[in-house]
Amino acid sequence: METILSTLSILPSNKEQVFSFVKTLKSEILSNDRDPLKVLVQLKMIEKAIADILKDDEVDYHFLKEYLQYEKEGSVALNGAVLRKSEVGVKYDYDACGDPLWNDLNKQEKELSEKRKEREKFLQNIPWDKGIVDPDTGVFITRAPKHSKEKVVVKI
Repeated sequence: METILSTLSILPSNKEQVFSFVKTLKSEILSNDRDPLKVLVQLKMIEKAIADILKDDEVDYHFLKEYLQYEKEGSVALNGAVLRKSEVGVKYDYDACGDPLWNDLNKQEKELSEKRKEREKFLQNIPWDKGIVDPDTGVFITRAPKHSKEKVVVKI
């Protein structure tokens, strides 16, 4: 009987297979035998499905429970990968500490961040064909160069 897990089993399961899979898939995509936009959408759907399942708390707990049955010396080697239990997503709530120095530093940081954002907006809007002279320093300022790349974006 065909299941989703049996379908996953035909996908790469070690580094060498991943390398070969990517190389072959790239070659097939570039050969234009299939509609590249349909392939892009399918890849994005697979990416979302994998991301969603890896973020699921029940699945995480299931993986951890299984890992704890095999772990002997801090790690488990499987198909060329090393699995370790690790504390992830650690966050501290400094607001709750009541530390006046931290509160003051945090306030200063937020104010400086806002000032920097305002200045960046100003630098983005200087006309391309002109610069300006800073009245305080006499330095000639030009528009901030913009770097980007075009890409097809898939919204699911």
